[in-house]
Amino acid sequence: MEVKSTINETGSLSQGQAKVTPDAGAKSPQPFYKNKKVIVLSTVAIVACLAVVFFNHGKGSHEAQITAPEPVITVTAEKVAPHVMAGVVQVNGTIWAWDPLTIGSEVNGLRVESIYVDDGDKVKRGQVLARLNSSVLNAQLAEEKAKLAAQVATLKRTIQPNRPEDLLSLQAAHMQGESAVGEAETMLTRAKANLVNAQSIAKRYRGLVTEGAVSQQEADQKDTEAKTADAEMHNAEQKVRSAKFLHEQAKQRLIMGQQGGRKEDVEISSATVAQMRANVSRLEALVAQTVIRAPSDGLIMRRDAHLGDITAMNKILFQMVRDNRLEMRAQVAEVDLHGIQPGQRAVVTDSTASSFSVEGRVREVSPMIDQDMRLGTVRIDLPVATGKDKRVFKPGNFAHATIEVGSKSPLAIPAAAVLNRENKSFVFVVNSDNTVSTRDVKMGGRVEGYAEVLSGLQAGESVVVRGAGFLKNGDLVRVGQ
Repeated sequence: MEVKSTINETGSLSQGQAKVTPDAGAKSPQPFYKNKKVIVLSTVAIVACLAVVFFNHGKGSHEAQITAPEPVITVTAEKVAPHVMAGVVQVNGTIWAWDPLTIGSEVNGLRVESIYVDDGDKVKRGQVLARLNSSVLNAQLAEEKAKLAAQVATLKRTIQPNRPEDLLSLQAAHMQGESAVGEAETMLTRAKANLVNAQSIAKRYRGLVTEGAVSQQEADQKDTEAKTADAEMHNAEQKVRSAKFLHEQAKQRLIMGQQGGRKEDVEISSATVAQMRANVSRLEALVAQTVIRAPSDGLIMRRDAHLGDITAMNKILFQMVRDNRLEMRAQVAEVDLHGIQPGQRAVVTDSTASSFSVEGRVREVSPMIDQDMRLGTVRIDLPVATGKDKRVFKPGNFAHATIEVGSKSPLAIPAAAVLNRENKSFVFVVNSDNTVSTRDVKMGGRVEGYAEVLSGLQAGESVVVRGAGFLKNGDLVRVGQ
């Protein structure tokens, strides 16, 4: 067998085709010296190939030292420097009612008879939302009113039990008593005058008896007349006292008739009337409570009342948004709470694909931090939607908010220079030899196209802005304008 070997243009050994020429008359293997020749030729070929390879490698290294590398791409860069930024805090939260109103029934055990509103309806203060069946309460109210009317009449009779004609009779008796007293006093005056006259005559007759002008009999008769006059005077005095006593009785009867019943009876009757009036007022209030009214202007957020439902304690009939006012309730990390104050401006953005934004104001910052989550609640007032608004927030919407907490001048770079990989942020820093190297960074808030640098970069370092997405660590770049 004859083997042919050649060296190609690159200096590598190319094994030629092995051509086997059989010997027609040979029946035994090739001699030993022929195999030795093949081994020598192969060794020479390998040495020649290695020489060519070493020659080409030395030539390429020499050319690499002579030729300068070409930049990968032209990029723009910007230095890390302080930048005036409006301090902001990014928060997430839920849209909810500013003051959610839960409306139920104050009367238990009544059936819902009518419903006048539904979910999403806007209502006015005092508007009727539903009615309960009040037939039993109305019957009880009518009964209590009848009892009250009867008790009022009883009180009047207790206060003044006498009829007008009875009062006239008492007045007549009083006047008659006055007349009797006057008549008795007149008679007493006359009796006193007769007594004085009789005593004077009797005294004169006793003097005439001494002179012998009249007889003793006549003198005794005049003494008797004087004694009779004295007795008549005493009788007249007794009649006067009796007439005055009767007059006083008539007077007291008249006074009692005019004043009415006893004070104790009047007080008892008055208390009963007051109790019945309270019962009437209670039933009237219960009847009024069967009409469910809106406690303020607002939006019906949810209707849980259904026809035929029986009212019970703690059963919710309606849920309302008071005055149509909504707020965003955001859970904010403890480290961000110190910069948030009531009155700060906040831009609230809907989280849906077709997002829209409104301007709100921070109304309240929770004074307490959740000890497990280390979060505090911030409430942001949203403007009341008008009829012209086509897009409005709804209770339960998830939303984002950017709260402006004041201006500051931190180190910042263009936000376009920040790349992300595996949940880490990094930038390409331009070195002094125009090569780039990756640098892990920690970024803060982003405002107006700039991102705050929290760590990883120093002031004065240059970072790639445009073209950073096409680079890898160690690339040579050309920095353009």
